[in-house]
Amino acid sequence: MILIIGGAYHNKLAYALKTYNISVEDMQNGADCNIDEACSKKGIYNLHLLIKRYIKQGLLTGDNYNYITEKITSSNIEIIICDEIGSGIIPLDRFEREYRDMVGRIVSEVSEKACKVIRIYYGIPTILKG
Repeated sequence: MILIIGGAYHNKLAYALKTYNISVEDMQNGADCNIDEACSKKGIYNLHLLIKRYIKQGLLTGDNYNYITEKITSSNIEIIICDEIGSGIIPLDRFEREYRDMVGRIVSEVSEKACKVIRIYYGIPTILKG
C-alpha cells in the first residue's frame, strides 16, 4: 500500500495517476463516495474528507478510530491520498479539533502499515518511507 500526503492543491492525485499508471475511475473520492464502498477500488483520494463524513455520521469516535484503519488495511487498496490538515493553528471549534486529531491518528497508523509513504510539496515528491 502506498500513502501519498501533502497540502491541499499540491497535485497529489495527478502525481498518483501519472506515476502509477491508473485512472481516476480506479479511485474512490472520499468526499462523496458511498461510505460502504469506500475501500472497494484500487485507491482512495480525499481520505481526510471520508474521515470527516464518518465522524459526522457517528461511525468514528476517539475510541474506535482504528475501525477505518482496519477497513483500509484489510482491503485491496493500493494507493491512499490524504491532505495534511494538522499544521497551523489549532482550531477553536471542538469538532474541527477532533477531526484534525482523528485524521492524524488514522494517517499515522496507515503510514506505519504502508510499504511506501510519499509527501508531495507543490507537485514535488519526497519519499519518506520505502
